[in-house]
Amino acid sequence: MRSDNERVTATLMVGVFAFAVVLAYHHVVDGDLWARLAVGAHAWQTGSLMRHDVFAFTPTLPEWIDHEWGAGVIFFGLLNAFGPVSLMLLKIVTACTAILLCLFAARRRGTGWPALLLLAIPCAVTVLPGYVTVVRSHALTYVFFALTLLCLEEMRNGRHWPAFVITPVMLVWANVHGGFLVGLIAIAVYAVFVRTRPMLVTLLAAIAVTCVNPYGFHYWTYLVPAWLHPRADITEWGPMPTWGTDPYFGFRILFVIAIVVITAEWKQHTALGLTMLVLTAIAAWLHRRHAPFFGLAALVYLGPYAERWCRRIPLVTVLAIHVVLAVFVAVEFLPQASLEPVVPPSFYPAGAVAALDRAGVKGNLAVPFRWGSYASWRLAPRIRVSMDGRYEETYPDSTFEMNRAFFHRIGADWDRLVRQYRVDFIIVELRTTQLSAADMREHGYEVIRADDTSVLLARGEFAPALHAAAASLPPAPSDQLDPRLAAR
Repeated sequence: MRSDNERVTATLMVGVFAFAVVLAYHHVVDGDLWARLAVGAHAWQTGSLMRHDVFAFTPTLPEWIDHEWGAGVIFFGLLNAFGPVSLMLLKIVTACTAILLCLFAARRRGTGWPALLLLAIPCAVTVLPGYVTVVRSHALTYVFFALTLLCLEEMRNGRHWPAFVITPVMLVWANVHGGFLVGLIAIAVYAVFVRTRPMLVTLLAAIAVTCVNPYGFHYWTYLVPAWLHPRADITEWGPMPTWGTDPYFGFRILFVIAIVVITAEWKQHTALGLTMLVLTAIAAWLHRRHAPFFGLAALVYLGPYAERWCRRIPLVTVLAIHVVLAVFVAVEFLPQASLEPVVPPSFYPAGAVAALDRAGVKGNLAVPFRWGSYASWRLAPRIRVSMDGRYEETYPDSTFEMNRAFFHRIGADWDRLVRQYRVDFIIVELRTTQLSAADMREHGYEVIRADDTSVLLARGEFAPALHAAAASLPPAPSDQLDPRLAAR
């Protein structure tokens, strides 16, 4: 028995090492992080939340309900206190913790270690797309989801103390990310199948505490339409492709495994576990960004189906498989792994934004959707943007479509943005947009600088200052995750 426990512990340590290395290999800053940092900085410096947008010059919604405000407070607080490395550590810790919590939840269902430790490999690959960038708000959602499943399993086994954990977890979860709705659905599923008074009371309490937020019940009037809002132009919100070599290949492999083992071991099924697997699989097929929920749910509920297949596999063999995988990861990923977040020039218009910052100019900036939050973090409040990644949280659809039409030259009225609003500066993304410098010269804009990623244009009156600023830029941009940028 002691040797088995030691092998399980060793396998867990090797597996966590391999997963952590892969997570550290992916250390590019995501576009959504910049907006979270800006909002978090405001909250830390003023002790209040912005109820109306201050970053855009285009039309915005009359009230800004930020369903990720708590995540921004956490992110900026860590950045300010411990530096950029803390954001990477947060990602690694939350990802590994989510996997471990689901392993322990599966153990509460009686699944043996060999099946779980083997199943953890495709499940971790399925969860990985939620953590491929430095950190995003939904990283917290996944760990809260895993903790909720563990607590629900404990309650299903007759323990009452998890009810006093789920409620405060839901209170925090509702204030850091709108994904708490998934947690409520999970609790509701358990309430339907377990049918105990503590479970029902827990569900009612969890629903009630979601109204304890800066916006009260009005939070729900925003959140439900936001969940149902179509996002056809955002890849991660699109349906899961059946085939492909994208980051979601782990989901497709795990889905096939689930179909095979459930079909072969149908007599082992439970209505509760099957319901959770079906719901999370449907969510992932509808929107690929939900694939990590299936990965976590599969780790908890798929074990009983795979138990007979893996029961005869000795733990030493499972350990050997994890060691081989860890060696592969160490060879392929460890040399490029780092705890330092990076902002590649090929991902962001670092030079263009640095020129605007160095020149100290004020005005309005037309910028593609995925670069708006980056520009706001570096340039607000002197420069306002046309659009950013907060999307339906802040903007009506008309603003999004106007900005998209401008950069992709859609329709006869494609230039309405610069005709209807004063636009002083434009950053054109060369890789994805159809707008060209020649198009804008006809509208009175001058090219300031260009590189392989972007082109910066400006009205003639700003050109001298911007040319001088662009010419004096250092070879590499300054630290773009410097929390002192928020002091202004």
